[in-house]
Amino acid sequence: MKILIIALALTALISTSSSGQIYLQDVEGKPIIEKTSSDITGSPFLNDEFINGKVTLTNGKKYENVALKYSAYKDELYFKNPKDNSLLSFVVAVKEFELSGLKYITGLPAVDNFTEKSFYVLLANGKTKLLVKNYKTILQSKPYNSPTIEKKFEDYKSYYIFKDGIMKRFKPSKKEFMQIFADKSSEIDSYLKKEEIDFKNNADLAKVFEYYDTL
Repeated sequence: MKILIIALALTALISTSSSGQIYLQDVEGKPIIEKTSSDITGSPFLNDEFINGKVTLTNGKKYENVALKYSAYKDELYFKNPKDNSLLSFVVAVKEFELSGLKYITGLPAVDNFTEKSFYVLLANGKTKLLVKNYKTILQSKPYNSPTIEKKFEDYKSYYIFKDGIMKRFKPSKKEFMQIFADKSSEIDSYLKKEEIDFKNNADLAKVFEYYDTL
């Protein structure tokens, strides 16, 4: 497939980060066709609309204000072709990206059905990393007395911790926290009670990991 060199819109050609560093927005990409069967309801994307974000490639190049779409079904990041708004995939592999205030990283050990190329949202980046994997699968069902099979994209998420080079599935609960932070169990127990941690809230989960780093 022919590789295109894309120069993004003039307003996005040059941007300055908070550190004052300037990045040129020349992104090397290739056109792709997102082949999704018309009989599947829902969307394979985490966000249906393009959202501006930041991207760091494995060759060290960084880009800002890039219109991005992340496929939670294919676990791939795409950017917008300014000529016709079609999808383009990155020629050089993506190391990490930021979208809607969340940082996605890759390069972690394979675990369950995920590979070293899989993207995870980094919730806490301390002695023990807390990660969440958002993904989609196609769910098939056959309604009662219906001759057809219905298909739809279904959202899922799994939590993981990364410590000492090992990825481990994590189910947010007090019991899990006490096992992970066994060396500081009394302090963690007090913190969970004092802060009234909501185990279904990502920000609350991250707070516990950040607190542990202060002990």
